[in-house]
Amino acid sequence: MLGEQNTQEELLTAFHHDAQWWRTAVGYFEIDTHFIKWLLSTKIYKENTPNLFERLQQFKHELSIRNRTIKNFKKELEVYETKLMGILECQDISCDTYYLENHKDLKNRFEKFYTSFNAYKTNVFNYIAGVLLV
Repeated sequence: MLGEQNTQEELLTAFHHDAQWWRTAVGYFEIDTHFIKWLLSTKIYKENTPNLFERLQQFKHELSIRNRTIKNFKKELEVYETKLMGILECQDISCDTYYLENHKDLKNRFEKFYTSFNAYKTNVFNYIAGVLLV
């Protein structure tokens, strides 16, 4: 666990490692959203499926919201990574605490989004699997 017993260099390394993972995951999210958008727009579904259009529109709407969140995370990560070097300039515990709390907040938000996005993908894929022309 990161905290007071870690040196600034150790914190920087750990924070940078997390940020690299988040950036990689954001890249995967972007690929997933392109695929889901394509999947929701194709004409491969059984006709006469009750509420098909409404469900696809709902999934598309949710996807646009998630796309905005992904773009915001991407921007926020760019800013975050540039600010990380400031941790080496910290001279007091309050500065270290600021970076630690900021990192924890970003990590918590990212993990919630990660879980939520995977649940969304599962819902889309499960629904689509049931209405394919196969």
